[in-house]
Amino acid sequence: MPRKRSVALAAWGEEGLLLVLRPEDDPEFGGVWGLPAVSLEGEETLEEAAFRVAREKLGTALAQAKPLAFGVEDRPRYTLELWVFEGRLAAPPKLPEPKPGKTYYAAFRYGHPEDLKEAALRGSLCSRLYLAVKGLCP
Repeated sequence: MPRKRSVALAAWGEEGLLLVLRPEDDPEFGGVWGLPAVSLEGEETLEEAAFRVAREKLGTALAQAKPLAFGVEDRPRYTLELWVFEGRLAAPPKLPEPKPGKTYYAAFRYGHPEDLKEAALRGSLCSRLYLAVKGLCP
């Protein structure tokens, strides 16, 4: 089975944990609030991918980021290897216009780790990993 390597970002701003709304037509988690993520490209490092999440998916930059959790999960078409990084936003996000071939987000809001419980219950690995690290399993 093919492997997909991804990095999710638990990004904190002045108002709390940044949550993103996946588009309704997203095949896995449509209409769910969760953490932004990217798949690794080429020889990209995990840390480079974490900073790219902020730049590419949130239209902002990170002041810092550190690895927090790792998990592996078999999905119907691939095996997902996922790292969760936690970081601090350097500036408020400005969601970019969607580009073909990648998941972009419909909206963002600030909240708390507990707000990831719905996504975790729907199968989001990054949400489950982050909640587990924070001692907040759904």
